[in-house]
Amino acid sequence: MRKLLFCCVFCAVLGTACSSVDYTSRRQLKGIDYSAYENASAFSSDNNYYGQLPSPSVLGEDGFLPAEQPLDESADFTSEEIAASYGKYTDVTVVAAAKRVKLGASANSKNMALFQKALDAAYKRALRTYRPAGFTYSISSVGAVNPLSDIEVSCILGEQAANEVGQSTCNLFFDTLVQQYNLLLREAQQNAAL
Repeated sequence: MRKLLFCCVFCAVLGTACSSVDYTSRRQLKGIDYSAYENASAFSSDNNYYGQLPSPSVLGEDGFLPAEQPLDESADFTSEEIAASYGKYTDVTVVAAAKRVKLGASANSKNMALFQKALDAAYKRALRTYRPAGFTYSISSVGAVNPLSDIEVSCILGEQAANEVGQSTCNLFFDTLVQQYNLLLREAQQNAAL
């Protein structure tokens, strides 16, 4: 009896799943009058009918190229000649050198703030001196007990710049970093003692 009931339910489900019932033929759809939208468009203008987009142009509204804005020193630099800079600015970057700097077992956020100031000063000095393409740095905390006790600093340059001035850039960067950090640490200790 259960097999017969199961077979009947299965056939009923299969029959309803396979039937094609067209419900839209029974339902009356209300017509939409599009005549009100004939001339209205989000992109229409006096010279542009039927919502077509204008062709793209680098010229301003008056038909002339816009005047170039002067850049300040904080703006990102871009090359004037893209073809000439292709090999320099899209170069593969490599870690030219890495150095572990010990901030001490009791290093805290104040030491890290001083280290960041020294890092910025060292980066600016190495960048101004050698102007290597793709020069940047990365830092990671590698201290075992106190994460801030040891900081690993990587000197990253473009591959071509790493071959040309990589060693001298990274040496200057690391030497300045250590000198600046020690100087800032001494100044902070003297100010705390006063």
